[in-house]
Amino acid sequence: RELELDIMGCDIDARMVEIAKANAQAAGVAGDITFKQMRVQDLRSDKINGVIISNPPYGERLSDDAGVTKLYAEMGQVFAPLKTWSKFILTSDEAFESKYGSQADKKRKLYNGTLKVDLYQYFGQRVKRQEVK
Repeated sequence: RELELDIMGCDIDARMVEIAKANAQAAGVAGDITFKQMRVQDLRSDKINGVIISNPPYGERLSDDAGVTKLYAEMGQVFAPLKTWSKFILTSDEAFESKYGSQADKKRKLYNGTLKVDLYQYFGQRVKRQEVK
């Protein structure tokens, strides 16, 4: 049976969206993904469940700590209503959870090149198969 997926890639930076499109094209999956240039604050969905994977700017990639703190807080506010969704957020910011406003269900240590990062995992509520449409 075919699995129906709605995959969307977003970034505020149009250049990053174009790079993502080129990567998807090279991987042969460009037709399966919708790409949008948008701010995280504009993310809305009425889907019952889903998965968000985010690699937001962090200290080493963005020298503005106040901007990072504001972005993480906004992500927490935007993602909070999506209770049945799982969220996976990659960052090197050790204070991420306090800035985001929620303790992760699980945290994994990883490396992005030589940079130590953490994958913060927030698991959504399970939805019974018959509830998913």
